[in-house]
Amino acid sequence: MTAMHLRVRSGEEEYALPVQEVREIAPLGRVSPVPGAPAEVLGIWNLRGEVMAVIDFAAALGVAGGEASRIVVAEQRDIHAGLAVDEVIDVCSLPEAREPVASEYLSGSVLVDGVPVGIVDVGAILAGTASAER
Repeated sequence: MTAMHLRVRSGEEEYALPVQEVREIAPLGRVSPVPGAPAEVLGIWNLRGEVMAVIDFAAALGVAGGEASRIVVAEQRDIHAGLAVDEVIDVCSLPEAREPVASEYLSGSVLVDGVPVGIVDVGAILAGTASAER
């Protein structure tokens, strides 16, 4: 079984988010820092009057990041946040993730043209964000 995913890069790593959990992609604009926020929270961002947390995607996953240039607005049910990524690669159909991973924020991984791609558990990332905002 295959599903459509948005493939992104953070540092040297590639990840994929299910497209049904991606609201939009925007350039990284001005993010206002929040004193006392966890290290992976870059701050808050205003998207057309809607204020949301912006998460350093690489930091949340514990990988070395590059230079974030895009924000992927991810949502699941009533929780949403911006994920700062280095690059949006493409939208593609990926097979079901069968390879296990050692991350609470990934549901598995697949190979795409010989490159491992981590499948993001958007609900887990957003739940971590929601608890960090409290």
